[in-house]
This record gives sequence, structure tokens and C-alpha cells, in this order.
Amino acid sequence: MEEARRNRWITVVVVVSVIGGIVLRFLPASPMWLDEAISASLAGEADRGWSHLAEALRHDGHPPLYYVLLALWTNVVGEGDAAVRSFSGALGVASLPLVWLVARRHLDRTGALLVLGVMASSPFAIRYSTEARMYLLILVLLLLGHLAIVRAWDSPSVGRLAGLSAVVAALLLTHYWSFFLVAVVGVGLLESGRRGARDRAFKMAGAVAAGCVAFIPWLPVFLDQLMHTGTPWSPAPRPTVVVALTLEAYGGGRGSEALLVAVVLCVLVVLGLGTRDASGGAVIGWTDRGWLRVAAGIGVMTMLLGAAVSLATDTAFQGRYGVFALVPVVLAAGMGLWRIPGGGVVVALSLLVLLSGISVARELSRDRTQVGVVAEAILEDGAGEDLVVFCPDQLAPAGYRLLSEHLTTLAYPMLDDGRRVDWSDYAERNGAVDVAEVADAIAERSDTGSVVWLVWMDGYETFDAQCGKLRLELAERLGHPTKVVRADGDAFDDAANLSRFPVAP
Repeated sequence: MEEARRNRWITVVVVVSVIGGIVLRFLPASPMWLDEAISASLAGEADRGWSHLAEALRHDGHPPLYYVLLALWTNVVGEGDAAVRSFSGALGVASLPLVWLVARRHLDRTGALLVLGVMASSPFAIRYSTEARMYLLILVLLLLGHLAIVRAWDSPSVGRLAGLSAVVAALLLTHYWSFFLVAVVGVGLLESGRRGARDRAFKMAGAVAAGCVAFIPWLPVFLDQLMHTGTPWSPAPRPTVVVALTLEAYGGGRGSEALLVAVVLCVLVVLGLGTRDASGGAVIGWTDRGWLRVAAGIGVMTMLLGAAVSLATDTAFQGRYGVFALVPVVLAAGMGLWRIPGGGVVVALSLLVLLSGISVARELSRDRTQVGVVAEAILEDGAGEDLVVFCPDQLAPAGYRLLSEHLTTLAYPMLDDGRRVDWSDYAERNGAVDVAEVADAIAERSDTGSVVWLVWMDGYETFDAQCGKLRLELAERLGHPTKVVRADGDAFDDAANLSRFPVAP
């Protein structure tokens, strides 16, 4: 295939992937799941004032920047599910011109188009563009950070160094895994200075350190979180599980389609990193593109350091943390496509876009929580004086968002309204619960003539079978319940049962 014709076809495929990717970034209409509902609630606290947000985050475990920005966004566009999620969608759209600028720093127009096509169709980027979580903000900051480092390395002016400091500060105040990235970058700059590029490397290391200073005001809250919150919802996984979860996330989730996307991405990344220029074309060997070696090294070392710390401290790892290596993965995959000769690059890019689209469509067609189905059943047959109890409390935020305007909601075991989960000393508190006492309190709070609805699911970390026991205890006090909704773990990530207890006498 002649080069001009090949480039036209590349442009067509990339344009399709960009248009389709933008549409998909705003598509989901499913109810918010746990983390998203908590994000919306924390944005509400940010809207009330800094002290309210800081106190709420002491019991949550995250830094504040995303929630402050989300509050500013929702003040303009509204607080409905689509409005709240649209902030991530807008960030997802913003990531596309940014990845183009990053690629153009290193590649020609065709290479940059290929990188853009990979990012536009990325199931990871699309999925987290549809969720009210901070991961697309992180992606945008990582792209800005890449540009800031490259620009400062070219010319470490005061303005460019200040830009680098700002990105570092924003990352640290968005997600705590940024500590690992900043540590890797900082050590790398110091090592570069030791090897000869002393002036600019040390200036940039100073800019990174200056960005870290912005975290100091948040330090008291962070230390409190470190002592009391952690990740009680999941133990640390084995290293092989870390790799599997990350690849699964890059592919778009569970299922054969996601697996195929991950396989194609891996092949392209290996091709991008494992070939180098030669007089007769590319040959096998570690890439001679220094910028790609640096980007890949930072991404790999960040993930290794983060996974090692998670394992050592017994804290959870989720595949979405792979966002910290997504930029080098996209760049390496784009380089891998760029290495494919002739019309093969069009075929490979089309295959990646097609598989990614199928994976995304499959994932976005699924509701992430069954609480939406449960809420519909309750609203269809419930009355205003009814009581809805969520067990465990991790089911409650999604339910509170759907039901709180119509019914009274309670979250087990604290029997608060369930708008958020209090992660502070979570495992210790749950281990000390007397299920019978909680059942007594629920029975006392149920009004005469009202129904008690129990939304429950066993198997959550730190709860064992407490929710099943709560159902039995309530049956002794309120009468035998009717199973209205049965949990479907195959169709939903957060499955839930719904039991309806008889009208209180």
C-alpha cells in the first residue's frame, strides 16, 4: 500500500475512533455504584466548605482536589447522575488533544495519529470517563506532567519549572499513589544530575520538591487517614494478581473481549519497546527512542513500587491504579503500530479499535450495581413511612442516592443514613458488632404499619455472614420475610438481595 493511501486510511480509522470514543465517554445511564455515590456526596461536602470536606475525608481515605473540582463542576451543570459523571467525560475528551501534543513531541504526524487512536479507543480511558471518580483527572495530570517534564528538560525556565511544580502538587492532592510516581521521577532526576545533566536535572528535582510542599497543609488529615482508614474492603493481592488486574483494566473489564484487547495491546507494546531503527528498517532490540525508554521506565517502576508497598502494608490494589502507567502503555502501543510496515498498520489499528469498541459496549451495557434494580422494586411497592436497611453499609451510598428523597434509609452496622461509608477503624468496628442489638434497634425504629426492607449481601470483607444473621434476627422480631430480589453476581459487580419484612403491628 502506497504511503499516502495508507496515511489516509489511518486518518479515517483514527477519526472514527475519536468520534466513537467521545460519544462513549458520555454514554452510561446506569445508577451510580458505591464509589461514585460517595464521590457525589463528598462533592456536596466540598460545596459546604473546606472544613466539612476535610472532616468527611478523614473518614474516607482520599485527598481533596478531585472533590473540590467536582463541586465546582456540579455547581454549574447540576447534581444528577449524568451531570456528575460528565466531569470525567469532559476530562476524557480533554485527554485526547493532550495525548496528541505529547505524541507530537516525539513522533511525526502519522505516529501521533496512531497514539491518538490508541487513547481514543482505550477501554480503560473510556470506562473511567463514564465514572464519577478521579482517574481521568489523574490521566490528564499525567499527560500535563509528561509535557511539563519534556519542556523543562529542554529549557528549565522559571515558568516551566513552576508548571512542573503545579502538576506534582495536583497529583499528590488527587491520589496517594502519586507518591510512588513522584518518588520515581525525583530519584531519576537526581541520578541524571549525578551522571552529568547536573544543572537542569537538579533544577527540575527542586521543582518536584516544591510541588511536594503544597501537600504539607493536608498532612495532618493524611496521617489521620494513614492511622485509621487504610483499605479494609480488600486485602493486598499477590504480584501476579496485580499484573492480571492491571491488564484486565486496560482491556476494559472481565470477559473474552477485554482479554483480546489486552493481548493486542501487549503485542503492540512489546513491538514498540522491543524494536529499534536500522538502515534497512526496524530490527529486534531494546528501543533506541530515549523518551520512550524513560516513559516506560517511570511507568513500570511506579507500578512496581506501588504494588510492593501495597503488599508490604497489606493494602488493596485495584486495576484502575494502572492509570499511572497508562500513558507509557499508549505511547508504546502507538510506537508498535508505527513499526508495522505497509497496510498492516491499518489492519492492526482497525482490529484494536474494533475489539476495544466491543469490549467497551459490553462493559457499559452492564449496570455496575444491582441496587438500581432493588430501588425500583422498593419504590414500586413501598410507602413513605417504610424503612430501608442496607447490609453492609457498602451497599448504602448507591441506595441512599436513589431512595433518600422517598424513604428512610439506614446502613448496617452504625444505622446512619448511609450517604457515605465511614472507613475509619472499619474492621475493628465491624468485628465488635452485636447483630442482635442492631436488629433490636431496627425493630424499635420501624413505625406501626410500616414495612422494613432489607437490602443485603454476605461475603464482604470484615463482615463474614453478619448480614445473613441480621436477616434471621429481624425475622424473629418482625416475621418471616419475602424475597423480592435475588442477588445476581454474574450480571452485577455489586449484587444484592432484597427481603421484605411484614408490616409492623
